[in-house]
Amino acid sequence: MIYQHTLNSNNLTLTYVSDNSTVYFPSAKAPAVDGNDSTPINFTNNQNSIYITYTFETKQLLGKISFIEGSNIRDFEIQVSTNGTDYTTVESITDRSTASLSEYTLSFNYIKYKSFRLKITDSNSQNNIILFELRAFAYDPARKEYNVEFDDALLDLAGWKNPRYNGSKLTGVRINQFNQGDISYGLNPVIENKTACIFLGKDIDEGVADDKLSPLTEILNHSYITIDKILFINLDTDDVEIISRENMNNTAFNRIVAENFPEGSSLILKSLENQANKLKPRHFIKFNQGQLMKVYSYEPHLTLDSHDTLGYDDGVFGGYGVWEQKGTHHARPSGSGFFGYGQSFGPSQSLFGTSSFTFTEQFPAELSFYEGNYSTETMGTTLSDLTSSISPQFGMGNTSPPIIVSDNDSPL
Repeated sequence: MIYQHTLNSNNLTLTYVSDNSTVYFPSAKAPAVDGNDSTPINFTNNQNSIYITYTFETKQLLGKISFIEGSNIRDFEIQVSTNGTDYTTVESITDRSTASLSEYTLSFNYIKYKSFRLKITDSNSQNNIILFELRAFAYDPARKEYNVEFDDALLDLAGWKNPRYNGSKLTGVRINQFNQGDISYGLNPVIENKTACIFLGKDIDEGVADDKLSPLTEILNHSYITIDKILFINLDTDDVEIISRENMNNTAFNRIVAENFPEGSSLILKSLENQANKLKPRHFIKFNQGQLMKVYSYEPHLTLDSHDTLGYDDGVFGGYGVWEQKGTHHARPSGSGFFGYGQSFGPSQSLFGTSSFTFTEQFPAELSFYEGNYSTETMGTTLSDLTSSISPQFGMGNTSPPIIVSDNDSPL
């Protein structure tokens, strides 16, 4: 883009080439840069060589210099300087004789200049010079022009709207999948995001609820697959690259797994140990953010006939804070750390015993912060008395708190 510099007459100087002394001005210099081609400045040079110099306040790009004068300037040079002291000649003109607009385009570059000047060496045997206007321009491809003209009537024409919006609009519900109602080309997905890779793993695990040594939560008919490596394939060059979890940022590795195996989708599992008979043709993904680690397993006590629990549905809860509730009835748990179970019905105490719970011997790493607050050796071995946390003013049967399992032998 070409744009014109705004020149300030205070930065314009006229000096003799011979001794760099100032040329006498009978009038102000402002008309030479006021943008009006009919208001000149007239000065006497007595046919001596002179400099007409303009100095920028800050360095600027230069692409073109133009001037209008009264046919007195015949031979001259255009010179530029990056520091305002040392000049380089970029144009040299001789035998100019017409009074007209003279424009001189400079070689494009990204050099910023501090000043430029006209070195006038011949003035057609005249003793004075008449300068109407001096202009400087810059060419900068990186500079944008925001003043544009646009015909609003085009917006309502079908020939304008169809190729831009109405006829080019695609809509899709899901990535990599065409669904009924999508606007696409044929039955192709609107957006495709595919990865050419094979995911490698060595473990297929299952949780065992009543095994203290099993850290995984048991979910019937479900398994955990651990992915250790990813084999990337370049479809253009057939190059193969294997990335292991240890050699990649953990967050990035998990993101690749989650993006390629979204919850609710399915996958095909191949075994390298000749156990194809143990695998289904397709497996569904229920969770893609890691393994579900077990804290404890619970099995309610049954009655003597081992068929029901006398109609009292049990409840189990856990969290951070002990629900002591001594002397005052609280609507919800609070305090300094608890694991509890039971209900607000007194008879529910008979449903529980210390054998109802099996705690894992080692809690998940995410709970390591609380290691000093519990002991897996004694956790779940002691029941607090049902009446130890009930106030006399409340009736029995609907105000008793859940039974609490303590992780030590001290009373709550």
